[in-house]
Amino acid sequence: MPESKDINRREFFRGAAIGSLGLAMAVEEINAYALSGEQAADEKPGPPVNCAVIGLGPQGRDIMTSLAKMGNAPIVAICDTYDAAAFVKRAQDIAPKAAFSKDYRQVLSNKDVKAVFVATPSHKHKQIVLDALQAGKHVYCEAPLAVDLAEARDIARAAMGASAFFQPGLQYRNNKMHTHVASFMKSGVLGRAVVGGRAQFHRRMTWRFPHGTPERDRELNWRLSRATSNGLLGEIGIHQLDIASWYLGALPVSVVGFGGIIQYSDGRDVPDTVQVIVEYPKNIRFNYTATIVNSFDGAYEVFYGSDMAVYVRDQRGWMFKEAKSPVLGWEVYAKKDTMQIGDDATGTGIALVADATKLMALNKEPSKVGTDVSKTALYQSCMAFLDSIRANKKPACGPLEGYIATMISAKANEAALTGSKIVFQKDWFTL
Repeated sequence: MPESKDINRREFFRGAAIGSLGLAMAVEEINAYALSGEQAADEKPGPPVNCAVIGLGPQGRDIMTSLAKMGNAPIVAICDTYDAAAFVKRAQDIAPKAAFSKDYRQVLSNKDVKAVFVATPSHKHKQIVLDALQAGKHVYCEAPLAVDLAEARDIARAAMGASAFFQPGLQYRNNKMHTHVASFMKSGVLGRAVVGGRAQFHRRMTWRFPHGTPERDRELNWRLSRATSNGLLGEIGIHQLDIASWYLGALPVSVVGFGGIIQYSDGRDVPDTVQVIVEYPKNIRFNYTATIVNSFDGAYEVFYGSDMAVYVRDQRGWMFKEAKSPVLGWEVYAKKDTMQIGDDATGTGIALVADATKLMALNKEPSKVGTDVSKTALYQSCMAFLDSIRANKKPACGPLEGYIATMISAKANEAALTGSKIVFQKDWFTL
């Protein structure tokens, strides 16, 4: 379960060989898509959905803040086992009308609660989620689903058989910039060959929350212990590793990893720096690094094809074309940014603008306005979950996607801890 400020500030379908007819169809699809964007959703406020948030740490409070901004997602109940007055007040300042409880079962027995957001530490998800589904509540569970893969499978299986809806907190699956770029990837516009991709998360921080008592210190710093956390790869890397599988439209073949404690020798046994190489079919490889020792170059995802590359930083994205790549048509009208792409080289990035249809309906030019960055990936993820409830339609990203992402990131973490290569088994991807 990442802290959303660590995800949103950073501040994820396939590439295939296609003939000239296929390329023409792909170009036509992209021309229409890039100029018009996705169909603009009806943003008139829908009927209210009463919500509860279980787990009031930084991620839980960020979820509450997102819900509070929507205006049609009243928070009627909040819950945490820690009930210090100052701690509870921070949450109640966001949702002053919400009833506080130390026992999540009281929240689940509240008939006014329709949707439950589970933002507790990852190793505490299982029973809460199972009980919430049993109580008939729609459940949004932060990613990863669990630390232990058997528990993650139990959650996903229960969610698959539940009458209520379940959505994992894979924020980028509903982030408009990432879904916008996903359509580019799916069309095959990167070229006849997809070379691979890379991503990183670099942010200087200790990942430690100091506290006066040893018991509370252990509760707060569960991410720093292998017993309760899959570390940087399981808690943060899961989102960008999921992007790779989503964009490449494939399941990984193997992963090799490396990691270690470079800076913070403070009793933790979770690496502060990791690197993994994930192999996909057709010799495609995705390189990923994460460190909390250094902040240089922040976080991003980039994918390379024979005709172009796409580059995404949270809410912004660009396309870099090769000199002799096919002309798509619309790019001559697009906003172009000059960017540093090497030690001694710059390149022209063609801005990819999500929500273009909405902007054009307002008589605004997407190339001049750019993407709306006011709504974070977390906000959009929570909104998609609540919209699925209103429409009585299962979320596009569900239990299976949540389990597979959890499993891949856990195996990547295992590879990094052991410095070994892990070959993915076919039955690991099934429930």
